Amino acid sequence: MAKDGISRREALKMSTLALAGAAGSAILGGCAQAAPASAGSGSSLSSSSASGDRSGVPEDANGANVTKQASMAPVDDGSKVEIDKPNVEIKYDIVDSHLHYCDFLEKTDGFPALARAQDMSGVSESVIFGMGIAKQWDEHVDKAPTYYLSNDCRCYYYSVTDYLLAEDLLAQSEDIRKRYHPFCCGINGNDRYAADHIRQLLRLYPNFWQGIGELMSRHDDLTALTYGEPPHIDHPAFLDIFDLGAEEGLPVMVHHNITAQNNEEVLYLDELKCAVAHNRECKIIWAHVGISRRVEIQHLVKIAAEMLSENPNLYTDISWVVYDYYIKGNFPDRYNDGDSMDDWAKLCEEFPDRIMLGTDKVGHWKTYPAEIVKYYELLDKLKPETARAICKDNILGLIKKY
Repeated sequence: MAKDGISRREALKMSTLALAGAAGSAILGGCAQAAPASAGSGSSLSSSSASGDRSGVPEDANGANVTKQASMAPVDDGSKVEIDKPNVEIKYDIVDSHLHYCDFLEKTDGFPALARAQDMSGVSESVIFGMGIAKQWDEHVDKAPTYYLSNDCRCYYYSVTDYLLAEDLLAQSEDIRKRYHPFCCGINGNDRYAADHIRQLLRLYPNFWQGIGELMSRHDDLTALTYGEPPHIDHPAFLDIFDLGAEEGLPVMVHHNITAQNNEEVLYLDELKCAVAHNRECKIIWAHVGISRRVEIQHLVKIAAEMLSENPNLYTDISWVVYDYYIKGNFPDRYNDGDSMDDWAKLCEEFPDRIMLGTDKVGHWKTYPAEIVKYYELLDKLKPETARAICKDNILGLIKKY
C-alpha cells in the first residue's frame, strides 16, 4: 500500500469484491455483510467481514476506512457495452497482434467488455498496448475532440498510458489476465532517454512486459500534430530502443509510414532499412506495412516482399487501413495500386512466418467482431498451415515469455 493511500489496482480489486459482496447480500436477504477482503486474503470474505467487523479492512494514511475510496474506482463488468455480433460463423482461432487498450483521450471500454467481444470473434489471446500519444483539448475550442483528427489541437506523448494499462490488467481475474500480452508504448522516439524510461518500466513491473510498441514514426497527421520534431525510425533514440529490445528479448512494433500522404514517391523506406539493419538481434514489427490514410503507392506487395526477403529480423502486421485499401482494393478515392488480394495471398505463402493479423481497435469494442471476421476472405485463400501461422503462431512466437 502506498504511504498516502491505495493503488489503483488495489482499489479496483476491492471494488470488485464489494460489488460481489453486495450481490451476495441481496441474494441472501442481507444475511452477509459485503466488505473488501484484506490484503493477501484472496477473494473470499472473512468471518469478521461477514459479521460487520471493519478491523480487517485496509486504512489510508490517516486511518480512515478505504471502502469509500475503493467504491469510486471505475469498475465495470462490461455488460453495458454494446457489441455488434459478427455476420458470419466463426471458423478461425486468432491472436490479435495489434490492439490499443485506450483511445486518444486515454478512455476505454475496459477488459471485461473486450474479453466478451473477443469471445464473440474467435479471438483467444491478444497483444495489448495503450495509446502513447494523447489528444489535447485547447482553451479556445468549445467542442471536446474525440479523435486525433477531430480538430487542429496538438497532441503530446503520454507515458501514463503504460501505467493505466498495467494497473487495469493486473486488477483483472486470472482468466482475463492470461489472455493478454502487454507491450509498453508511452515513449517519445525523439528522446535519447527513451530506452532508460523503458528500463524503469521493466523494473517497476517485472516479468510483465512482453514487447515494446506501438511506437510512432512518420505517422502523417498524428506525428505532425504532436509537439516536438517529427519522429523517424532511424533516430538515435529509436536505435537505443532496438538495442534494448535485443538485450531483453522484446519485439518492437513501430508505425513507420512508407511515404508522405498524397505522394507516390517512396520517401521513408531507407529510414526503415537503416533501423532494421542496426541490430539484427532485435525483431521489429512494421505496423500496417507502412500504410496510413491517404498514403498511396504502387505495388506495395513487391516492396513488402523485398523488405522481408532482405531483413530476416523484420515482421509486419496486416491491420487497419492496409487491409481495406490495399488488400481489398477499397480506396476511398478509388486509387488503383496495381495489386490484388491474390497477390497478397502469395506474399503470405512466401513469408508464412513473418506476417500477422491485428484489428488496431482503439479502446472501444462495439465493432470489434467485424474487424476480425473481415480477414476471412484473405485467410480462406491460404493453406491451413499458413492461415494458422498468420492468425496466431507468428505473434505468439515473437513475444517474450516468462
